[in-house]
Amino acid sequence: MVGEARRNLEAKFPGALDDFKVLMKQVEVPTGASGLLRTQIAPDLPEKDRPVLAASIHHRCRILLTGDKTHFGPLYGQTIEGVEIHSPASLAIKLGR
Repeated sequence: MVGEARRNLEAKFPGALDDFKVLMKQVEVPTGASGLLRTQIAPDLPEKDRPVLAASIHHRCRILLTGDKTHFGPLYGQTIEGVEIHSPASLAIKLGR
């Protein structure tokens, strides 16, 4: 996931890479199996995106940051199983940036 974020920044916002590197020093990236996400938790989330939310819940992340507005957009601003789902813009607002 970190690699995908880096590639997206390189392609769309290369000037933000230095900020990304600074932020990543403050982020713990969990590894390991995460299990399955029960359909009832996010019924409209496509199958390919369910492991992302499942991993966030499993690893007890406080925030899931995703720019995937198409699939996660309806969940922006919601807290699911303890995980707040944010777009980059909504997280920046939350953090007062």
